Amino acid sequence: MRGIRRFFLFLVTSLLVVFGPAAAENTAEPTIPSRLAPSFIEFFDTLALTADFGPFNRRPAWVRKWNGPVTITLSEPAEKLRDDIERLTRRVSRWTGLPFSVATPGTRPIADGSNVINIRLIPQADTGAAFASGDIVCQTETHGMGGALHTGYMVISERYIDCLTHEFMHVLGFDSHWRPTGRTNIRSVLALRDTEMRTSDFSSWDILAIRLLYNQRIHAGMPRGRSLVIANEVIRRGPQRAALPSASGFRQTNW
Repeated sequence: MRGIRRFFLFLVTSLLVVFGPAAAENTAEPTIPSRLAPSFIEFFDTLALTADFGPFNRRPAWVRKWNGPVTITLSEPAEKLRDDIERLTRRVSRWTGLPFSVATPGTRPIADGSNVINIRLIPQADTGAAFASGDIVCQTETHGMGGALHTGYMVISERYIDCLTHEFMHVLGFDSHWRPTGRTNIRSVLALRDTEMRTSDFSSWDILAIRLLYNQRIHAGMPRGRSLVIANEVIRRGPQRAALPSASGFRQTNW
């Protein structure tokens, strides 16, 4: 009976750590139990270092990330999203260690600028016409040199404002989508729309991936192989804590 009570106490404590409201916003660097590390590295590799967009979006298997302060411009219709985008930038700034800020109203989009993301909000019909496909809901495109991003373009459909966080993670340097073929409990805002793997907000796995991509040891333009070596070292460096009751989340502690 004593063993059952001890296990129950551990289970309750673990669930509070994983699913507590403060977990996702913790500014401390996260770590994960060693048994979850391989799954996470596969997740990180898929999103950040493996292209899945087909022949029109083939890119080198290297790191793509921002290196300096990033300014975001909003089209006039996109001003209705300002509050949401400013909240996102505050969170992303904490996770990346870079200042992301939204320009004052009326700032014109900057084509091929320096560390700028231009966001447009357009009707769904215009989205389909712009990309010659009625299936496209939202779209993000990034430009850079040697893996260092300098300009981002994000188009959000008025009918699908809920894809804002999805596109925001793309613009940070995660080009691919999460579409696992096997059984997994990993959820992500970059899973395909209307699948059970898709989350409406950044999952704990997403936040860890963002922090890892923007770790100072991982540089823009770094080849995939070297990046994965460092990713494994960073993830496994800190003292691992007690295993969680499931792979649906992980504890966040200081590295």
